[in-house]
Formats: sequence, C-alpha cells, structure tokens
Amino acid sequence: MPEAALRDLASALEAGPGTAPHATVPVLPALRTVVPGGGLRPGSVVGLDGPGAASLGLALAAGVSRHGGEDGAGGWCGVVGLPGFGVAAAAGMGAEPERLLLVDEPGDRWPDVVAALAEAVELVLLCPPERPGAAAVRRLSALARKHGCVLTLTGAFARDWPGTRLRLRVQDPVWEGLADGHGRLTGRRVQVVAEGRDAPGSGRRASLWLPAPDGGVRPVETARPPLELVPGAVAAGAPVHPRPSGVPPLVRVRAGEGIA
Repeated sequence: MPEAALRDLASALEAGPGTAPHATVPVLPALRTVVPGGGLRPGSVVGLDGPGAASLGLALAAGVSRHGGEDGAGGWCGVVGLPGFGVAAAAGMGAEPERLLLVDEPGDRWPDVVAALAEAVELVLLCPPERPGAAAVRRLSALARKHGCVLTLTGAFARDWPGTRLRLRVQDPVWEGLADGHGRLTGRRVQVVAEGRDAPGSGRRASLWLPAPDGGVRPVETARPPLELVPGAVAAGAPVHPRPSGVPPLVRVRAGEGIA
C-alpha cells in the first residue's frame, strides 16, 4: 500500500469515532447463543473456519455495525484483504455499509493497515495474504488488546495465528431451493460451532440460516412432531393398554374422604 494512502487512512481513522469499552463486542441476535457470553471478548483473536466462513465473517461485521458503538446504535468495522467481501450481502444481514472500512489489497503493508484500523474500530476482519510472522502477530495482538478491537481471521492462514482463543466453525451446510437439477438457491442451513479456550468443554453449537431466504441470519426453527398413538409396545417394553371404550374409568372414593 503506498505510503501516502496509508497516512490518509490513519488520518481518517483518527478523525472518526473510536471504540468505547464494552463488556463484549456485539454480534447478531442469532449468534448470541453460540458465542460464549453472548458477544465477542474485546481484544481477542477469533478464527473462522469451514465452508461458509466468508458468510460468517459478513455476519460478524453486520453485528458490530448494527449493534456496536458507544450507544449501541452502530459501530465501525475494518475489512482487510478481502476484495470479494459482499457489501450487499452484509447489508442484507443488517450491516450499515457506511460503517464498513474496506482495504481490498493492502499488499505487504497489511500489518500497518491492521494496526491503524485496530485503534479506531471494534472489529477487524482480516484475510492474511501470507503466513503471519512472529513480529506481526505480537504487534497486532497487543494492539487489539490495548484498544479492545476483535481481530477476526479468515482465509488459508487463519489457523497459523498463535493465541487464538475462540474459533467459529461452519459445518454441515445444506442449501435450499434446488430441485432436480433446476431452481434457485434461496437459503442455507448450517451448524455454527464455537471451540477453543473461550468455549470450554465440548464447545457450543447452533443451527442457523446463513443466509436465510430473506438474506438475514436467524435460528433454524424445528417444529415439534405431532403426538400420535403408538400401537404395540412402548419404550422400555411396557405394553400399551387400550381402554375397552371411550368412557373414562370411574374413580371410587369412600364417603367422607373427599379429594384433597
């Protein structure tokens, strides 16, 4: 990235709104059940993985730009090294495009670009163009902690960043809308799994539309199966005893006992 352009970017960020201290960096409501604490930990490093990780990055940016900021009315996000970032798709998930700072091709100065953004935004979505060196990892991780910015990694080198405490993985994608070789894709159902030190135990998971047919992100609602009579044996081998008639059985109570 040219030196003059880098200075212009840093000046613009200094003039713009900074980040305020929050307990968590907000996410979309549909993701709050899978993200530990209902939001991302300020200053942390989050890795994205699996088929559909790009859409998950859009959703995280949408959550911050919609619900972040000092008053919760909208925060700022930086997107670095993702020329294919879908602004229209992010807007469909709830993002405010005017709060997205895009640096498509940062070149070999990408650590400087991320460093400048980390001082002024709540979340940086980064696709490292190369395996990150130890010096860049230490510098950018320290800046993220200092300013409370969430550094979110995607792409081929996302797993090469030490100190990643939370990974959000997309798995089991199922697209809706296609029939026998024809149709139009309308939505995708996925499992989002949270793993790592910030998601102890077996982790967390949620079934989500990513995206839903209307372009948003929401939980997959599972309908309860209707109740039905099951002939024959039931669970544990206990037999089903049908009544000989539809008349309910009589309950005899001795006089004076009553019913409590």
